[in-house]
Amino acid sequence: MKNLFEENDLFERIIQIKNLKENCFKYLEESSKDLLTHKIIFSIAKLSAEKMGPVKIAEIAKDLFGEDEKSKKDLIRLGIEKSLSKCGMVEKLQYASNDVRYLLTAYRFQKVKEIESFRGDRVESFDKFEIPKSLWPIPDEYFKLLSKKFGYDEALKKINSDFDHGVIPRGEYEDLIREYSQNLTQIQNKIHSKFGELTDSVN
Repeated sequence: MKNLFEENDLFERIIQIKNLKENCFKYLEESSKDLLTHKIIFSIAKLSAEKMGPVKIAEIAKDLFGEDEKSKKDLIRLGIEKSLSKCGMVEKLQYASNDVRYLLTAYRFQKVKEIESFRGDRVESFDKFEIPKSLWPIPDEYFKLLSKKFGYDEALKKINSDFDHGVIPRGEYEDLIREYSQNLTQIQNKIHSKFGELTDSVN
């Protein structure tokens, strides 16, 4: 169990692809959508994206059942501890003796099978599953930076178009291009330095 949680830990969970054996991968499949374990996975994803952090059993119960009665929480706890945690899909984080929270270990999974052969054991991957990106715990800052980048890209296109059509003189054009290009580069560098691997995963 972990005692500390950092926001950067969320990025690592988004970036990695978690290998699951067939008996665990089944909890993600469409055929399991009516099972409580499947619903727990998506509830944790949704709630942790909203909170940008791990969630409590009571929060999951309210999301799934509209209430957090002990019997409902016990059902969820059982599903996590007996199935999802054993499969390595959900991690238990303990902040205090009476403060336990949960978080998905990854947001992208692939089904694997161990193959025995005379050349030695090996692992083969099959199906892949990705939690919808709308449920990924991505900070607002990332989207704000992308929005700024898009704005500068569009502004540079407009400046070039205006210059081509003789709307602005060369001197003003060169100043605007220099200013907007510098701002765009700064935004791109910030996205790359802080969210580089995340951007690759999202795209």
